[in-house]
Amino acid sequence: MEGFLWLLLQMALLLLAAAVVFFALGWRWRGQNAKRDIATLDARIDADSAALKVAQDQRDAALSNDQMLRATQAKIESDLQEANDHRRNLERELIRVHDDLKSAKRDSDQLKEDLSTARAALQPAQSEITELKAQLEALRREQVRLQQEWIKKQADTSNPAPTKESFVTITEPTEKPKKTKAPAIAPPRKASPSIKPATDAQATLDRLTIEITTQQTLLSALRQEYEDWQRRVSRLREKANDPAGLGLANKSLQRSELQVAEAQNTLDRLQRQQLALRHALEQAASLTQEDDLTKIKGIKGVLNTQLHAYGIRTFQQIATWTDSDVETFSELLAFKDRAKRDQWVQQAQALLQA
Repeated sequence: MEGFLWLLLQMALLLLAAAVVFFALGWRWRGQNAKRDIATLDARIDADSAALKVAQDQRDAALSNDQMLRATQAKIESDLQEANDHRRNLERELIRVHDDLKSAKRDSDQLKEDLSTARAALQPAQSEITELKAQLEALRREQVRLQQEWIKKQADTSNPAPTKESFVTITEPTEKPKKTKAPAIAPPRKASPSIKPATDAQATLDRLTIEITTQQTLLSALRQEYEDWQRRVSRLREKANDPAGLGLANKSLQRSELQVAEAQNTLDRLQRQQLALRHALEQAASLTQEDDLTKIKGIKGVLNTQLHAYGIRTFQQIATWTDSDVETFSELLAFKDRAKRDQWVQQAQALLQA
């Protein structure tokens, strides 16, 4: 019995040792499979992580593309809205241009009416100017005829034939001289102190008077036309809807302004000649002696006669001439720049000091 128990005990120990051995072997085998599983799982995790990263990159790219598409869509919508606004603006501008064309046509018609009115207003002045020109031409022919008769008479009274210096430059008269009396020409040499200014000087004064009156009438008409154009330009500027008409009106205004300036300059020149001639004739009426103007270089024959006729008979008168006087008498004598070129004023001053 004891031996049996001992045997059972040994067998139990052997079984326990076998169980321990088998447990150790099983545990070792199980650990190896776990490592393989862990390695497999790690590999799968790495693969899944890589796939996840790729998916995240693709998602980010898709989000970026989506944002770009949204921005492009917004820009396209903005451009479309701008194009629609521009189209509407063009339609409104087309309507405005159409209205401006209508207004320009109306203004053009009004401008034509204004031009017709201005021409009708200028017609009387033009008719008067034409009539005055015809009168001046008739008086000029009469003056030439009388001058020729006087020259013929002088030739008949003296044996020598008249020289070139004996002819006097014909000035354009403004009043018809009396047929019963030929215009007297002042002698080229010294005359008596009591002699009156020559008739051709008075005729020149009369001509200047008529020309000044005619020029004043013309200037008044041109100023009226200028004021009409000023009102026209002001109206177009206030409307501000007819740039083409405004440009034409401005050009017409500038042309009218130039015509007014030219007419004013002509009037000033004629008035200056009239004043200078009157002053010279007044001086001549109070002279007690005369000088031989032919001592001045450039004053010979015709010029000497004309100067005497216009009341210039002394060196003192010429010596006190201003630049304006030199220009004025150059115009009256019809010898442009002769007095300035030959320095009459300086020569007269030198003769006075001699």
